[in-house]
Order: sequence, then C-alpha cells, then structure tokens
Amino acid sequence: MFVSAYEGQCAAEEKRHTFAEKPAVNPRLALFALALGTFAIGTGEFGSNGIIQLFAADLDVSIPVATYAITAYAFGVVIGSPLITLLAARVNRRTLLLGLVVLFLVGNGLSALAPNIVLLVVFRFVAGSVQGAFFGAGAVVAAYVYGPGKGGKAFATVMGGLTVATIAGSPLGTFIGQHAGWRVMYWTVVAVGLLAGIALVAWLPRTDDLHGSPVRSELNGLRRINVWLMVAVASLGISSIFAVYTFIGPFVTDAARRDAALIPIALAVFGLGMAVGNYLGGRVADRYKHRGLIWGYGGVLALLVLIGVAGGDLLVLLPCLFGVGATMMFAIPTIQVRLTGFAPDAPTLMGALNLAALNLANSLGAIGGAVTLEAGWGTLSTVWAGFVFTSAGLLLYVVTVARPKRRRPTGPALDDEQFRRLAGYGEEEHVEAGRNLYTSGDDSYDFFLLRTATVDIVRDATAIEPERLIYRGGPGDFLGELNLLTGQQVYLTARVTSAGAVIRIGAARLRRALAEQDDIAGLLLAAFQERREVFRAAAGGALEIVGRQDSAETLELRGYVTQMLLPHTWRSATSPTGRSLMTSAGLTEADLPAAVANGSVVRRATPRTVAQTLGLTYRDGGGPVDLVVVGAGPAGLAAAVYGASEGLVTVLLDRSGLGGQAATSARIENYLGFPDGVSGVNLTHLAMVQALKFGVRIHSPCAAKGLDLSDERRPVVVLEDGVRVECRAVIAATGARYRRLDIPGWAAFEQSGCIRYAATEPDVRGYEGRPVTVVGGANSAGQAALSLAARGATVDLVVRGHDLAARMSSYLTDRIQAHSRIRVHTGCTVSELAGDGTITSVVVERPGERPQRLASRALFCFVGADPVSGWLTGVAKAEDGFVLTDVGLPAGSALPCQTSSPRVFAVGDLRSGSTKRVATAVGDGASAVSSVHAALAGD
Repeated sequence: MFVSAYEGQCAAEEKRHTFAEKPAVNPRLALFALALGTFAIGTGEFGSNGIIQLFAADLDVSIPVATYAITAYAFGVVIGSPLITLLAARVNRRTLLLGLVVLFLVGNGLSALAPNIVLLVVFRFVAGSVQGAFFGAGAVVAAYVYGPGKGGKAFATVMGGLTVATIAGSPLGTFIGQHAGWRVMYWTVVAVGLLAGIALVAWLPRTDDLHGSPVRSELNGLRRINVWLMVAVASLGISSIFAVYTFIGPFVTDAARRDAALIPIALAVFGLGMAVGNYLGGRVADRYKHRGLIWGYGGVLALLVLIGVAGGDLLVLLPCLFGVGATMMFAIPTIQVRLTGFAPDAPTLMGALNLAALNLANSLGAIGGAVTLEAGWGTLSTVWAGFVFTSAGLLLYVVTVARPKRRRPTGPALDDEQFRRLAGYGEEEHVEAGRNLYTSGDDSYDFFLLRTATVDIVRDATAIEPERLIYRGGPGDFLGELNLLTGQQVYLTARVTSAGAVIRIGAARLRRALAEQDDIAGLLLAAFQERREVFRAAAGGALEIVGRQDSAETLELRGYVTQMLLPHTWRSATSPTGRSLMTSAGLTEADLPAAVANGSVVRRATPRTVAQTLGLTYRDGGGPVDLVVVGAGPAGLAAAVYGASEGLVTVLLDRSGLGGQAATSARIENYLGFPDGVSGVNLTHLAMVQALKFGVRIHSPCAAKGLDLSDERRPVVVLEDGVRVECRAVIAATGARYRRLDIPGWAAFEQSGCIRYAATEPDVRGYEGRPVTVVGGANSAGQAALSLAARGATVDLVVRGHDLAARMSSYLTDRIQAHSRIRVHTGCTVSELAGDGTITSVVVERPGERPQRLASRALFCFVGADPVSGWLTGVAKAEDGFVLTDVGLPAGSALPCQTSSPRVFAVGDLRSGSTKRVATAVGDGASAVSSVHAALAGD
C-alpha cells in the first residue's frame, strides 16, 4: 500500500518567497522590526496583567470586574484578529502590518484615556484584535525574508519579541504602572509601538511579492479538518504553560515558602526558558514534521509531574519553571508550520489562528488551575490541571494529525484479477533492497507491478533541498505515471526498500495492454493523471527554473512548462533560493532564464533547450509514420486522437506547447459537455491524455519550417533543426497568432514582459489590486478580462468595434458589463504606451474625442489573427495567408479540409473561412481524419 510523505508545508512560502528586490533592505533589520512590533504587543498584553488592581482602584470597580479588560483583550485576539485577517486578505502584507500598527496605537492610546471600565474593555478588545493578525502577517513577511522551508524559524522570529516581553516588557510595564500610573504604562506601550512602526516603514521590503491572497483562499483553509484539529491540539496542549505561569506567585510564596521578592526572578527564569525554547523550536520545526511538538509536549508533561511532586523546593521549582517555558515554546513553531502546511494558501489566517489558540489556552490553563485551587487540592495542584490538558492535546495529535495516513494519493488500485491479467504482459524478476528500478535523469523507464517488493519513490536532492520521499509502494501496487506515455525524461527515483518480486512491463507491451484491456486502461490513465498532479508539486525540484519575473523569455518558458504539465519549481532571481540556486549552478544574470534539470544546467533556457534536456523533442527512429499533425491546438489534438484511434500511426508536433490559443483561456464555458466550464489548460490536458492512450507520439516544441512535396504521396515535414519527418499524410493545424500593435515602444515593453498574449496562471499572477489593460473584442479578450478581474485587478477592456456583443459570446458580455472592476471602452484604440522599462499608463483614443490616459501595469493583447502558414510551401493560400481548402480551392475538392496538395489537409483557425470557436476546430480535426482515410485508400 502507499504511504504519502508529501506535505504542502512550503507551498504558500514558494508563492511569496522572493526577498526584497532592493538590495538596500537589510534582512536582519526587517526581522528586528517585526520582533520589535511583537515586543510592543506583548508588553501591552502582559503588562496589563500586573496592573489590574490599579484599574480597579482608579475606575472604582472591583478586581473581578477589572479583569474584564484582560478578558476583552483575549476576545480581541480570538475573534477580532481572524476577522481582520479575512477582511484584509487582499492587502499587501507590508501595508497590512503598518495598518495594524496604527490600530494598535489607537487601541492603546484610547486605553490610556479611558474614563470608565466599559470603554476600557472596548479599547482593550480593539488592541487585542491586532495581535493575531500581526503575528500572521509578520510570519508571512519573515518567511519571505528567510526563504522556503524556514516557516518555523520565521514564526519563531516573530514570537521572539513576545518572549522577550515576558522577560523584560511585562516587569517593566508593571513597574511603570505601579510607580507612574496605569495610564502612563499604556502611553509607554504606545511609544514602543510608534518606534516599531517607524522601523517597519524603514526596514520592511517594498515589493509586490508580499501581495495578499483572495478571501476565498483564506476561507478554504477553514474547511480542512486538520486545521481545526491543530487548533484543538494547540489550545489543549499549551494551556499547561498558563496553568503554571498564572500561579507562579503562589508557587513561590505558598508552596516554596519564600519571600514575594523572588516572584520577579521566577517570572524572569520562566520567560528566559520561553526565549530559549522558541529559538530552538523554530529550527527543529523546519527540519522535522512532528518532533518539535511531541518533544515539547512530552517534556512539559515530565516537568509538570516533577513540580507537582517536588515543587515545594525552590531549587527544584526554578529549573522546572525554566524547563516548562522552554519545552512548551519549543512546540509552538511546529504548530505554525503544521497549520500552514495544511492550509498553504492561508498563511496569515493560520498565524492568527495559532495566536487565537494561544489565548484559548490561556483561559483553559487559568480556569483549570482555579478549579483545582477552589477544590482545596493545594497550591501546586494547578500543574495537574495542565497535565490533563496537555496529555489530551498530545493524545489528540498522535491519533489524528501525526498518524500516518494509509491512503492512496495516486489514484485507483488494481484488484487481484486485474493485477493477474496485467502481469501476463510482463516478466517477473527478483530485486534486492537498495537497487534503483529507475533513476531521475533516465531517458525512459518501464512500468512495474509490485508482487512482494516494497519501493520508495523519492525526489533526488537538489543544490538547495535534501532528498524527499514522495510515496511508498508495496505489494499489489504499481509504479509509473504520465511520462511512461509521453516519453519525458524520468524525474523521480524508484528505490527498492524491501527485497521481493516485481513484474517489469516495457513501454510497447504496456501500450498493447492499454489497447486490449479496456478496464485496466481506464484505471491506469486515471492513476497516471492523478499522480502527475501530485508529483507536479512534490517533484518540482527535478526541474528548477530561475529568472527575472518580468522577462518575456521567462514568461515564455514558464508558459511552456505549465502547458506541458511538467513538474517544476519557479524561483525568482531576486529571492534567497533563487540566488542560492544561481550560486550553486554557477549562473550569472547573463545566463537567465536558466533551468536546472536532473543536474544539467541550461543557460539562456528556451522551451526548445529545456525540451531537449527532458527528451521531449522529436527523435527519429520511431518507425514509419502514417499521419503527422502539426499544431496541438483543439483542432490538432482532435485530429491526433481520431487518427490514432482509427489505426493510423500518428505523430503530433507543436512549436511551443499544447493547447494553442485555447490554452490561453482561463475558462471556456460554451464547450459541449462542460456545464461548469473548463480552463483551456485542463481541456488540453484531458485531450493530451486521450491522445496518449491511443498511442499518439507527442513532441513539443518542434517547429515546422517547411514542407517537401516532391513526392505528393509521401509528404515530408521539415523541422527547424533540419530533421525530416516523412509520412503518408499531413494535417496542418498551426492556427493563427495574435497581432502586435503598431505603437512606438511595443517591442521593448514586450521584451520586458509587460505585454502578454495569454491569460494563463503565470500571466495573471501578481496583478491583484493593480490596473491592467486588455485589448480585443472576441471571446479570448473577454475571458482574459474576467480572469484578471477575478484576481482583483482593475481592468480596462479596449474594443475597436462599437458593439461589445458583435464578436463576443453573450454570456461573456453580460458578465463583463456587470463586473465592478471592468471598464469597457468601445470604439477605441490604444495609441500610446508610457513608462520607463515597464508600462505605467496607456493612452486610449476614440475618434472625435480627447485622448484618455489610463493607469496600467500590463497590456494583454488579443487583437486580430495572423495565420501561421509560412511553413506550408507549395500549398495554395488566400491573400491574407489563410489556407484554401475543399470548396475554397479554384478547382474545388471532393474531400473536406483537403488543400491543393492531395495529402495535405488544413483545419481549425488556419483554414480560410473557418469559424473561430473551439467546438468547430475540434469538428474540423475529426472531419479531416475521415478525409485522410479517403486519400490513403488507394495505397
């Protein structure tokens, strides 16, 4: 069976991992500013605990009533912080932190001015609502500074200010309150908070990489059961620290029978332990998944027993107080890492929940201790309440969150009868432990059934990341994923961990099994697809891309690997991990974009050079070819599927990646069979798997530069690298490309990545809250505008025509006109682009009116269409370059989609007079295959 070892711990950090692009920003100063902020917050919180009696006397209320101010602060953390986090989800984390400092200053300043207990309670709630949100956003910024895989260390840094507050801030606040008045204590907190705000303004990185996340992403984190289990684990487990901390005074004076003057020393010892534990815990949390929490909770339980038994001896009590503070704080960074691992898209909210759990633990510990005291069980009995709570938290963690999930992350399983049938296609062999069945970097590998052996699938160590276990396969399982069919280079290693028997099935026999065993074919294809989705994240280190985020070459490369569904990791050249990768690979700025794949370094990487490294370019020697389809958009994919399924040996070539213009669409909603819509990338992926199922050989990027028709019965497609692909028939499906506008500076802005011709995930990412311009009046432009607006961008849609509905489907026009973040400019053209290196504004003109300048950070162009037909030498074309077919030819033709060359066919947008829709392109592809069969009938 499979045991998943994949955790999404670093996913959120990878999205936000780049450190400030301005080298003047000092990481240590940025971290100090964050810690200073949490120190101010901790001083305000803990300092209040020492001046409750002063509230009561000055505001003329009883001490129990005065404690409502403390309770209100805790409610602010538990309720207000998560609420603020959600409301400010889209706000840049730096901006959010500065806003929280302002709210903190207001809350504490008003607390200092409160004329009565009611308003003081309200103002303490306001001040408390800052805490969790600040810690959550601060942890995200700290993770950005440290880089991926340092989430525990980042959270520990932010918590460091709080632990210092327990050592110095709390006694200082209490001292000021007792000698200068409780209001002066709050003004002191305001002063420290103001210093923290100034430090944050000066030293936090100014970068769009710290953008917020959609509210839906944050809320999705709340739907994960493990998040709530971790909150419960934290609330129960950490409560013991407060069952001790709250009652340190009685421990010293009553249990140890020492003078009250020793209480500050005991508090300082406890706080020092917290600081040490927090420092060490942050480092352990990043290396081990469970140990920080299990060791921390286990250590606390042992120390609680020691205090309960021998705490009356001060020489025992003081070291135990240090140990309790250290061991419990040792666990808290692990809790944060686990929370963000379960909800990687909601790191800020997870930080707020962690702090909320901490405050719930405060209440539980204090209440539990009070109950034991009220029961008359003695001063030290409070530790037993903590022992019960922490034991419950540890037990809950061990039996739920930490328990290995015996689940299959990799699709359906073969039953015994299917296993037996599939085994008949292979040969059994015995393998010893330690042997690699295949290794990352191999050109190809075989499919394996595991009869009695156990095998680990691992991602090899990279320059900056250690080896990682992806999953473990045991008897009855099978090894393999989509690259068995694509021919892509192997990117994971299969290592035998327990000797036994396996059944090896070669690629040719596997294809035969897929053709002959329908039920097994469906099961394996479903498993291969699911494994690819899992491995794309888990095995991303097998292909690492580093470059400048705003580079056109980088965008092209990232678009290619996304369209081809290649597992990869993107690293910005300005990020700590990006710089580390560049150093280890010997890369300079002149080498970017670059790719590191299985130890090979590709400088000035392009889709073609990366494809060559991964084994995805066309390689001759695959045997005779019946049909070559050039272009892998909807028409080409359909032609390949129908051709291969009807017995033709089919090769599919594309110059850039699969999907064509359809792959650039964020959502296609009018394609038959997808009532909820489908993204262009997903539609392409499904079509690709279908083509592979029938044996289509897919190669990309493979650009055709010519067509040799010297023998019309054996057309030859000539590739850019000179390779000749001879076949019996050619289907041309190279479509059309969007036009470039004749505007000064267009080429320079295109090179800088400010002008884009697609709205895929890499293209639209990073424009939340920023103005962009979309040019075009057809469906692609409409889909791009809606996709960008859904991401939080403000979109100006510029349409040359006067009627938006003239060329765009009504379901799109209705949504565009109803969307608050999209402005439509009909009858307009873009006449000017402004900006120094990057676009800052565009000028839009409408005849007879004054030009209008619009703020814009990028331009998405979906204007017109120029046919990609230059390679079709010897084939008749219309004046505009589109290919003439069947009835459009001067002499006419009896076969649909047939060109002037009898064994060359044109489909989709490339064909003159075609309807520019996905469904009609698919129909063209299917129809052309029927024509191919008719043309080949005489052979």
